[in-house]
Amino acid sequence: MALCAAVIAVVILLNVLVTALCSKNRWFIDMTSGHFTDARVDMYEGMYTLTDDAQIMLQNTFDAVNANRTEENAVKVEIIFCAEPDLLCLNDQMRYIYYTALEMEKAFPDSIEVSTTDVWSNPSSVDAYRTNSYSSIYQTNVIVASGTEFRVYNQRAFYTYSETTDTDPWAYSGEKTFVKGIIAVTKAEAPIACLTYNHGEPFATEEGKAQYSQFLKVLDSAGYEVQFLDLKNEEIPENCRLIITMDPQEDFASSFMTQNGVSEIDKLDKFLGKAYSFMILADADTPKLTNLEEFLEEWGISFNRYSDSKSAGVIYDGDNALDGKGLTFMGIYEEEALGGSVTKDMREVGGNPKIVFSNALGISYSPSYEQGYALADEEAGTGAFTYGYYSSNSWSRDIYDLFRASETALIYEKENGQVTDRIADTAGSFKLMTLSRENRTIGEGQGYTSVNDVSYVCAIGSTDFASNEVLSSNAYGNTDLLLSVLRTIGREIVPVGINFKPMYSGEASETYLVNYNTTALTVVLILIPALAFAGTGTVVLVKRKFRK
Repeated sequence: MALCAAVIAVVILLNVLVTALCSKNRWFIDMTSGHFTDARVDMYEGMYTLTDDAQIMLQNTFDAVNANRTEENAVKVEIIFCAEPDLLCLNDQMRYIYYTALEMEKAFPDSIEVSTTDVWSNPSSVDAYRTNSYSSIYQTNVIVASGTEFRVYNQRAFYTYSETTDTDPWAYSGEKTFVKGIIAVTKAEAPIACLTYNHGEPFATEEGKAQYSQFLKVLDSAGYEVQFLDLKNEEIPENCRLIITMDPQEDFASSFMTQNGVSEIDKLDKFLGKAYSFMILADADTPKLTNLEEFLEEWGISFNRYSDSKSAGVIYDGDNALDGKGLTFMGIYEEEALGGSVTKDMREVGGNPKIVFSNALGISYSPSYEQGYALADEEAGTGAFTYGYYSSNSWSRDIYDLFRASETALIYEKENGQVTDRIADTAGSFKLMTLSRENRTIGEGQGYTSVNDVSYVCAIGSTDFASNEVLSSNAYGNTDLLLSVLRTIGREIVPVGINFKPMYSGEASETYLVNYNTTALTVVLILIPALAFAGTGTVVLVKRKFRK
């Protein structure tokens, strides 16, 4: 009995010891490796295995940064998960991300440190990584930080989704996202967000900059270096990835308007042709801007203006009003397609925080765009939605809602800043925030390694949406929404050469995980110790039998 108890105790201790060593040193067999069915691609590394390309790019990044630092001040990157390891491992998608981070820590122990915290039981543990005291960080967020620089990614940022559904990912791109974040926080390269100021925007004065200081802070937290741009007289910086125009009071110049032939519209068009992004914020008091609005219509965005009105008209939404006048109200979430994917985490984890719009200008799809309607798909778990689309010989563009007013919303005239009469026949669901994109598919290697290199234009029909009062309030989710949009349209320096890893077979009729012959490997692992013990026992028995 004593021997039996001792054997059991030794087996338990050995299991604990081996488990601890395997967890600490990442000793495992990656059983997700396999052959891709496309004949052009022989094989790819497993989901849990760090590729050589990622290791080389990380090594080059750390070497470049450390070359300008002392040995005592060598670069250190923290990767922080916002849930405990047990919870991370229970979620299939989070487990891939977590193990990739651990593999990076194993490969670069002097430069990368992985840690976990529980933001539900200890929300203050990530306070240093909030944009302000009211912004939210969820258990599905992953923080990449170095010094005072940090990026907060959601779970979806580590995966590649189909253009037709955002429910299930078809490929894992965790390595690329981590490398992109590490390059950004170590300041190996930083993207620039340019805010125009030569059309009467508030950023032309220090007072105006102070009025939108929280907006500038959100841009900084989203990973951008903020610069101010005279688009007419200055060249767009080389590393600029996003141009923002806030409440312009004067039109953008076209070539026939200027003596020297400088066209701001042409500059903007060429900028977006590089797969970068543009954001425009306007409101009911923004004057008619012929050139800019004609350009926006090419992207499916049409500001609601009425020929018999002296202004664009202001949206009144009594059903969702946050004030007695109905001119400040909550927007209604779009829950499907591209618009729904931007707010997915906010809706599922944050409980649909209030998004406030005030003095709002309605947005419609351009007349030149066809209106599409997608039916609900119960099997895919998607609902019905409408969108706009336009295609030419070499490109296609589509536009989606992010937020809209209620069906009972109305439009009223404004004269000298005062609301006057209702504009006839204007009841309807007005769009408050839209996101347009131009799709381009480019090759990034061989076979399946093509990516959709996208340009985005985001239109927001309220400048108060980004005011200090709203962004710094714990009553509204505008800060979280703005961060989510910026992360969607963001174009940080992207590491080229790190391929995503398909999760499914290339055969259209099959949807099973590509994996190694797990059954055979399991049998081998079971038989090896059994055969070893059987062989040892046989030798002992034979020696005892013939012992003299």
